[in-house]
Amino acid sequence: MNLRIKGELTADEDLTIDGSFEGAIELRGHRLTTGPQSQIRANVSARAVTVLGRLEGHITADAVEIRPTAVVEANLITGKFALKEGGRFNGQVNTERARAAGDIARHRAANR
Repeated sequence: MNLRIKGELTADEDLTIDGSFEGAIELRGHRLTTGPQSQIRANVSARAVTVLGRLEGHITADAVEIRPTAVVEANLITGKFALKEGGRFNGQVNTERARAAGDIARHRAANR
């Protein structure tokens, strides 16, 4: 793995990273795919995230898929979550619905 990037990455298109990245990745409305040899340590915001390598951090996406070759240590905020057999995941999953329900419950409790 020769490519090593550190910093903030934003793009208005789908992106595949097959290297080392540390920082923040923002792909509003687009897909992030991490290659099988990737080493990512980042806060990720994208429409969809597919992980084939190693990813540590925080992921906010409409859909997250962890493939059999992946190792993910992250907290997820996502509407759809798929963990394929063989993939490893350690973290918390918070669906958009769960977050919205919590916001409503807190609002109701504050107004009593």
